[in-house]
Amino acid sequence: MVFMTRLKADKPSAGPLTQGLAPADIPWQRDERGYYHRLLRLRPRDAGLFGTGGVYVIWHRGVRPRWIYIGASKDLGEAIDRARDSEAVLGYEAFGGVYVTWAPVRQEFRDGVVAYLRASLEPELDLVFASDSLDLTAAHIPVQPPA
Repeated sequence: MVFMTRLKADKPSAGPLTQGLAPADIPWQRDERGYYHRLLRLRPRDAGLFGTGGVYVIWHRGVRPRWIYIGASKDLGEAIDRARDSEAVLGYEAFGGVYVTWAPVRQEFRDGVVAYLRASLEPELDLVFASDSLDLTAAHIPVQPPA
């Protein structure tokens, strides 16, 4: 029990500005049928993502679904293209498919949203794509994850 307590204490805290706030519901994007996008089927250009900034979340489905990666970029099209080309991300395709969604988040809030989602969802990959410029020490901004 002491070990588990120490692990929880080592996690970054939300900080005084966000403690006690209910997570905000942000508009995670879905396709025209209301489903989340399969990473390999999504065409960022067709979705109008190049030049658009925001936060994105990648996960896999299957018997034991897991969050794979959480990032933010000033150019979601470029970021999602890099994820589609990443062997580290595509290695999860065999586990029920890799999915992605994104939400437009103003630049000044992106780091806090990503820091919060990474701390609460604990994604498998901790890498940072070149198109992501993240400060993971930013004060957490609570948001609802994709559901």
